[in-house]
Amino acid sequence: MHTTDRTWAEIRLDHLAHNYAELRRRTAPGCKFLAPVKANAYGHGAVAVSRHLQTIGCDFLAVTSLPEALELREAGIALPILIFGYTVPTDASTLVAHQLTQAVFSLEQAKALSHALTGSRQTLQIHLELDTGMGRLGFPVATPSIEPLEDLRTIMTLPHLDVQGIFTHFSVADLEEEDDYTEEQLEHFALSAHWLEAKTGKQIPIHHAANSGGVLRLSRSHLNMIRPGLSLYGLSPNPGLIDVDLRPVMSLKTRVIQVRDFVTDRSISYGRTYQTRGTQSIAVVPIGYADGLHRSLSGKMDMLLHGRRVPQVGRICMDFSMLHVTGLEKISVGDVATVFGQDGKETLSVAEHAATAGTIPYELLCAISARVPRIYSHGAE
Repeated sequence: MHTTDRTWAEIRLDHLAHNYAELRRRTAPGCKFLAPVKANAYGHGAVAVSRHLQTIGCDFLAVTSLPEALELREAGIALPILIFGYTVPTDASTLVAHQLTQAVFSLEQAKALSHALTGSRQTLQIHLELDTGMGRLGFPVATPSIEPLEDLRTIMTLPHLDVQGIFTHFSVADLEEEDDYTEEQLEHFALSAHWLEAKTGKQIPIHHAANSGGVLRLSRSHLNMIRPGLSLYGLSPNPGLIDVDLRPVMSLKTRVIQVRDFVTDRSISYGRTYQTRGTQSIAVVPIGYADGLHRSLSGKMDMLLHGRRVPQVGRICMDFSMLHVTGLEKISVGDVATVFGQDGKETLSVAEHAATAGTIPYELLCAISARVPRIYSHGAE
C-alpha cells in the first residue's frame, strides 16, 4: 500500500522556510530564533521539520520532554534544544551527555538537578522560567514578594548548573484588547531579570518572551531571542493580524473509497443523526477520529472535492467519514478529498475547522495521529 492510498498530510518545507524568513525579518540583527518543535512539531513531524530548520539557519529548538529531545539527537539534530517541561533529576547526566538545556521553574527542582550531578565534573545548562502572569509554571515574580527573586539568586550559585537563559510565557499577546496585560508581563520580566543580574553580577546571555503574538504585535518583547510557534507553521494567532504573509505548512488529504446512491430517508452512520432527503450520493473517505479528525465536527464541516466544498454528513467514525456529493459529476474511487488545504481555487483552513469545533488550530494539528503519514516536499509537484 502506498502512503497516499488512504489518508496523508502534505508538509511544504518551502512554506516553513518562507514563514521562518517572514518572522525573522521582523527582528533586529543578532536576535536569535527558537523554533518550538514540541508535540511532533505541532503535528508536522519533529525530525523532518528540525532538519530543515537546522539547514536554513535556525538557532534553537524547543521541546516539552526528554524523549522528544532524544529523538532529535538520535536523528542527528545538532542545534541547541531547550526542554520546557519537567525532567526527573536522575536524568540530569543524560541531559548533559546529549547537550540539552533544561527549563527550571522552582528552587527545589534546581537543587535536585544540581545534587544529581554531585561528584561529577558535569555542568547542565538551564533557562530560568519566570511566571509574570501566566499562572502556570515558573517563579511568581508578578506577586509582591521578594522570595521568588531570592530563590533565583540562590540558583545562580548552585554547582553544576549554568544559567544560560531566562524567559517567560505571555498568556494573551495575540489579543489587542489585552495589550496592557502583556505590557505588564513584559515589565515584570524585565525588572526581575535586571534585579537578578545586578544582584549576582552575572549576565544571563539569552532573554526570551515573544511567542507568535509577541513577535507580530510587540517588537519590544523580542529581547534577544524570539520563539514563534503557530505562525512558524503558517497560521496567525489572530485573524486580525493581516500585515504578515504566512503560508500554511500542512494540508490534510484523503481519498474516496466508495460512492453510493441512497433513496430518501436512509440513515447515514452511527446514531442515525442524518437521514437522506430525496435521492442522494454519499462518498465514503477513510479518515476518522483515530486519524485526528474530531468527532465534534460531525455534520458541521466541509471538505474539498473536485475543487468544490462538499458537506460531511453523519457521525464521524473511528476510521471513516461520509460526504454528501450529490450533483458532483464523475466522483470515482481514488479521487482526492482535501480536509484542509487547497484544491483548485478553493481553500479550507484548519482555523475554520477549529472555530467550528470550538477549539484552536493547535489542537487539530497536534491531534493528527501517527498512522497518518507525512509527505514532505519543497514545492508544488
